[in-house]
Amino acid sequence: MATIGLKTIYTGIKLPNGSVALDDQGVDPTGIFEIDTKKENGNLGSKSFNITNLTGTTTKIVGNNEIVDTSVGSSSPTVAIDSNMINPEKLNKLLGRVQLGDGGWAPGKTTVEIGLIGVAEDPIYHSRIFYCFGRGTLAKTAQNIQTNTDTAQTREDDNLTYTAMSYDKFNSEPYAVYWEKNKDFSLKKMFDRVFPGQTFIKEPAQPVAPH
Repeated sequence: MATIGLKTIYTGIKLPNGSVALDDQGVDPTGIFEIDTKKENGNLGSKSFNITNLTGTTTKIVGNNEIVDTSVGSSSPTVAIDSNMINPEKLNKLLGRVQLGDGGWAPGKTTVEIGLIGVAEDPIYHSRIFYCFGRGTLAKTAQNIQTNTDTAQTREDDNLTYTAMSYDKFNSEPYAVYWEKNKDFSLKKMFDRVFPGQTFIKEPAQPVAPH
C-alpha cells in the first residue's frame, strides 16, 4: 500500500498466554507504549519503520520446458526501526533485559515477545494505515558511540530490529494490514486483536466515519 510518512509506533510486551502485559509486568499500565514525540515521556519520535520480507520467495515450477506454475514461500517479515530516542526504561524492558537493582540492566535469559504496530497514512485520503505484528522479538545489536566535535554534536539513534513470528489471531500469519477507511474498520477491535487485554483504546468498537 502506498504511504506518506511515519505517524507513530505502538508496542507492548506479550504474556505466554497471548495477552498483553499490564502495569509493572509490561511497559505501560494500559499494556501499550507509544513511541511518541513527547519529551516528558522520554521519547523523540521515529525516523523509519522499514518492513522487509512481507512475501516469501517465489520459486518457478518448470514442466515440458515451460514455466507452468509458481510456488510462494511463507512470509517472514522483519522491521528495521530507527527512532531518535526511546524511553530507556521502556526500551530495556522491550529488549528483555533484566534490572540489577542498582540502576543497571543485563541481558535476560529468556526471550521477550512483543506486539508491534507501525502507522502511516495514504497519499490521497490521508487516512491511517496500520502495519500490525502480533508476535515477535526486538533486538539492538550495536551501539556506536562517537565524540562530539568543536562544531557539532554526534548523535546515535535507537536502531532496532524486530523479527515477526506467526500469530494465531492473524490466521497464523505473521502480520496484518489495516486501513481506517475500510467500512468494517474498528480501532478498538484492531488493538484488541494485536494486544488482547489492552486498555489503551477504550472507545466502543464503532467504524470510523468517512473522511
